[in-house]
Amino acid sequence: MTNYSALAKGGLTRIRPYQAGKPIEEVQRELGIKEVIKLASNENPFGMSPKALEAAKKSIEDGHFYPDSNGFYLKQKLFEKWEYDPNTITLGAGSNELINLLFQAFVGDDCNVVIPEYSFVVYSMEATVSGAMVKNIPLKNWVADLDAVYEAIDENTRVVAFANPSNPIGTAIETKALYEFLKKVPKSTLVVIDEAYNEFNADKDDYLDTASWMGEFENLVISRTFSKAYGLAGLRIGYMLTNPEIASLLNRLRAPFNVNLVALAAACAALDDEEHLKVVVENNTCERARYQAFCQKHNLFMIPSCANFVAIDFKEYDAQSIADKLLHRGIIVRPLLGYKLQDILRISIGTKEQNDKLFAALDDILTENK
Repeated sequence: MTNYSALAKGGLTRIRPYQAGKPIEEVQRELGIKEVIKLASNENPFGMSPKALEAAKKSIEDGHFYPDSNGFYLKQKLFEKWEYDPNTITLGAGSNELINLLFQAFVGDDCNVVIPEYSFVVYSMEATVSGAMVKNIPLKNWVADLDAVYEAIDENTRVVAFANPSNPIGTAIETKALYEFLKKVPKSTLVVIDEAYNEFNADKDDYLDTASWMGEFENLVISRTFSKAYGLAGLRIGYMLTNPEIASLLNRLRAPFNVNLVALAAACAALDDEEHLKVVVENNTCERARYQAFCQKHNLFMIPSCANFVAIDFKEYDAQSIADKLLHRGIIVRPLLGYKLQDILRISIGTKEQNDKLFAALDDILTENK
């Protein structure tokens, strides 16, 4: 039999498939549990806005047509709302696809990629498949160490990638510090700021909108998604902001109809429903504080989060065992074993009712483990 692994790109055999959160249906099927709460994939517990849902349903009527390949109306909506130049926008099936396109376009075996430790695994996966060397930079107090990242940049560094706030741990780099960092980075090095959780961080007093820097830094790349705060994870849609030349290159590389018409319609409507977004963000801020209080009550360490999830260090308790016990109670969470953080569970912040059930279950489990 032909060895197809030998024919594939060398880096492909060195990565593991992405491990997604366990679906609700799988738990129901395997454990026979009817009511299951999924707090594992940082999804929006309120779902998409009513306006987005209505637009999505209506768009189905045109499902026999191809979507607008250029996404004119969504780009126009982004321009009207935030004055983002349509010529700087690339649309994709979630920010994940856009990061894939960027690495395809610019990263090869003649360069390296600098990534803070415990970053979104897709960055290192894309770099490895491209044949690039990956430089993982240790964190400082669970936050990307910008000084150390800068020191790691050399003449062969093609990309520096940050998730801000970070996934899977939730910490955020101060935007002012990012601005000062960008001023120093060589223009030949692309600085990717992946802002999938941006809306949950934007209420901070020291927050600056990185998109406003596009005209100043030609090597700045900003990735955003409608999957999280806007609740469109299942529709797969996001956008990337770059200088017009990079956008032109990415738009040559992407598939002609990479974003479907339902996603385009829902995203346009979601941007109009500011009240729904406000409810989502306010609930997250309030409930995130409750997680902090719960951890203080049980003497657990919660990594400071600016996202819609928390990462909790269960210390002497066995995190994997706790995750298994929660699963048998119909609550799905995410152990961070793949990141070699064996004691830490990542838990998405749900509604008040969902979090009440989680806290009650954890109270019981932690008491049993004493």
